[in-house]
Formats: sequence, structure tokens, C-alpha cells
Amino acid sequence: MSAMHRSRRLAVGIRPYALVLACGASLVQSDAPPLARAWTTRNVIVVTLDTTRADYLPAYGSVSLTTPAIDRLARDGVVFEQATTTAPLTLPAHCSIFTGLLPEHHAVRDNADPPLDSHVTTLAEILRARGMRTGAFVGAAVLASGRGLEQGFDRYSEPMDKDQSDHIRRSADVVVGEALDWIAVQREAPYFAWIHLYDAHAPYLLPEPYRSGYADAPYLGALAVIDAQIGRLVGNLERRHQLDETLIVLAADHGESLGDHGEDGHGIFVYQSTLRVPLIVRVPRMAPRRVTDVTRLIDVMPTVLELQRIAAPLMDGVSLVPLMTGAVRQADLEAYSESAYPQRFGWSGLRALRAGRFKYVSAPRPELYDLERDPAEEHNIVTERAALASMMAARLDALAGPASVHGPIDDEVAARLGALGYVASGVSDAARKDQRGSAIDPKDCIGRYNEIVRRNRARARGDALIAQDGACKGISDHGADWSSVVKN
Repeated sequence: MSAMHRSRRLAVGIRPYALVLACGASLVQSDAPPLARAWTTRNVIVVTLDTTRADYLPAYGSVSLTTPAIDRLARDGVVFEQATTTAPLTLPAHCSIFTGLLPEHHAVRDNADPPLDSHVTTLAEILRARGMRTGAFVGAAVLASGRGLEQGFDRYSEPMDKDQSDHIRRSADVVVGEALDWIAVQREAPYFAWIHLYDAHAPYLLPEPYRSGYADAPYLGALAVIDAQIGRLVGNLERRHQLDETLIVLAADHGESLGDHGEDGHGIFVYQSTLRVPLIVRVPRMAPRRVTDVTRLIDVMPTVLELQRIAAPLMDGVSLVPLMTGAVRQADLEAYSESAYPQRFGWSGLRALRAGRFKYVSAPRPELYDLERDPAEEHNIVTERAALASMMAARLDALAGPASVHGPIDDEVAARLGALGYVASGVSDAARKDQRGSAIDPKDCIGRYNEIVRRNRARARGDALIAQDGACKGISDHGADWSSVVKN
């Protein structure tokens, strides 16, 4: 069975006590009407929020801040309460959003991997072929042109543009400003715009009055900054009388641990703090709804294509339109996620499978959680529910092979990632040669990793060399290949 044909098995559901072995999406039909042509829109806008946790937004129950613009989209649109990313890293997650494929099939497993292959079809390519103008406006160099996502865009605006003073990242007001300028000159032409906002990614560079107003909670301040710019976007569309002829998708690429499970940031672990993301789709003339079923970022592209009445290529994702319209009562979708990033340090990669209320994490010390009873994933029930854990482990192996990064990193890519605060290079090739079978559990090394990231961000320049510490031998100042200069 080919990888692509095997991928179509993704939509098979796992019931709490047994595997359902039917192929295709498991959708329970209701008597709701089929998709109406009236929902097709002239324009499409996808806004991706970097490093944004669902549970920190009022639309998902938070009372820690106010986000009137996002709340408005939630009131007017369809809110997916259990949307899941494929990876807690920016580039792999965005590749999944814009191809509808799992990382195994688009082949971008971490931020430093080779770029998305030109043979992979992107959403922008399809929409441009249907006559739309296409423009992308990204906030960070991790998504720079040359990483593959520029495919299909007439305009690709990024921090690496020569006319930008900041060559690594830029603020939401600059990104949204450029997007609005581009939208303004499209006039009568239909368009697809992708807007990527990076402000919620550490280190937080907040403008006033947010810097002082959120001095004790900079992450919340960053979310407030983002919301203000989303409000600016929506307000502009409304003044131009384009809001009711524009499909708007709002999604995060991944979340942020913020200390949960001992992880300061993101990229290593596959817990809900980084995997559960906001996903809101505003379709003019479609009734608002909240969807509680498990859904995935790989479902965004097929959903947009169905709403635009465009035939979709073969993808891992499925259209969520039946859930959005009430045409189905239930969708038994499995959510696969992975982190190959730990293998950069010679540790085991991590994989996760969400099926209904249960979630299994494949690791040297495997984990199983009942998210309905234990949403914070504090009680590992892999021993108590051994039969279920075994079935989910087998299903995980059937869906995707072990996550594996591609080895050495291009020097220019390493420099860009290092400047953004990522540990852009790890152990030597010799130490990484058996990474697929590594028995080092990242849970044992997260403290050391956090220390590296904190020290990297504290330095203006210089290599990040940390003394060897027991099993965490991948992070060492003897024999490690810390080839990148990690800043900020």
C-alpha cells in the first residue's frame, strides 16, 4: 500500500473500547439540507496565529483577557472546540494547513527540514488556477520564501524582503497593513490572502500601551495585540463592503506550553497545551455553530475547497462542511500529531493519536489520557487501560511511520531559526544516526532544553554550549554540533 493510499485511512474512527475498521470518514448523517451554493464567496482570507493556545481565548472559555475581534468572528462563524494541529512547530503545521497532508506525506517534519517539495499541491496553487489573485503576508522568517509555502502566490511578503528593516520577524500591524494595501488594489478581482501573525511567539516584543499594560502577562498582551489587528482587518473589509463576500478562516499553527508538563515553550512535547488550537470559520450566510467533535488542521484545505465548490485532490484531511451545516451529527475523526524535533538532540521523537475522549502518546514511556476526565493530562492511565493503549498504539503505527528529521541543517536556515530563538542544530550526525530507535525520553531532558532556550535568548551573540547531563547526552559542549549562532 502506498503512503498516499495509506493516508486515506486517517479518517477511520476509534471508539473508546474497539477499533472501527471502515475506510473513509465516519460521518453519522442527519436530515439537514446539503451544501448550498449561497455559501460560496468571492474572496478567501486565512489568518494563522503563531503560538496561540485555544484555552487562552475567551471564545474557548478564558476569562483572562478580552478579544472583541476574535469573539465577533466566533459569534458569526463556526467554532471548532477540539481542533488539533499535526505538529507543535510552525513550518510543519503550516504545510499541513495548506496541503491537507500529514507531515509524513508532505515530508516537512520540523522547521529546519528541506522545504516543501514543488510537486506537492498547495491551496494557493488551486485557487490561483481558478482565477484568484493570491497574496501571502507572513510575520517570521521561519516561513520565508524558499521554504516551499510560496508556491501559488502572486505576492509573497516576508521579513526577509530587502525593503524590511527587520529581517527576522515583524509585528502584526506591519503584516496586516501590507495585506490591506494589497487587498485595496485588487479592486474587482477575487483574491486569496494568507495573513500570518507571529506576535504571540516568545520573546514578546509588545508595543505600548500593551508593554506596560501586560507587564506581568506578556503572552496575554501579545494575544491582545493580535486581536486588535484582526479587528482592523475585519473593520476594513466591512468598510469596503467585502465582509459578506469573504470566507474568513482563523487558525493557530500550534499552542504554547507556558510551563505545562515542565515545558516552557513548544516544539518538544505533544500535550494539549501545544496541540489544541483555535479554529474558527466565518462563512457569510451560514448559521453560527459550535462543533465539539475532534477536527484537524489538515481539514482546513478540503473545507475551503468545498465551500468554493472546487474539486479537491487526494488529501489526508476531509471537508468539515457537513459538521458546519449540521448535515452530520457526529464525525469520528482521528487526530494524528508528531514532534520530530527531539531527534535533533538524539532523543526519541514523539507521536500522538487523539480519538474521541482518549489520547495516546507513543514515547519510550508511553502515555494514555482520558481528556474528558483529565483535560490537563495529569493522570497517565496506560497501565489501567492497557488493552485500549495497545489498540491505539497499533493504529498509530498504521497511520504513520516514526517521525524522522532529515539530518544536517542548511547554514542560512540555521541562522534564521537561531535568531528566532530556536535551537537550530543539535548533536552530530554520528550521535543522531540511531535517532529513530532512541530510548531517551524527552520527558527526562526537558529541563535541560529549557535551560538552553533561556540562555540562548539571554545572549546577544555566541554559541549555546551546555554541559553534558546524564542521559541528555545530545546536549553537550563536547562532540555536539552547535553550528548555529542562537540569538534572542
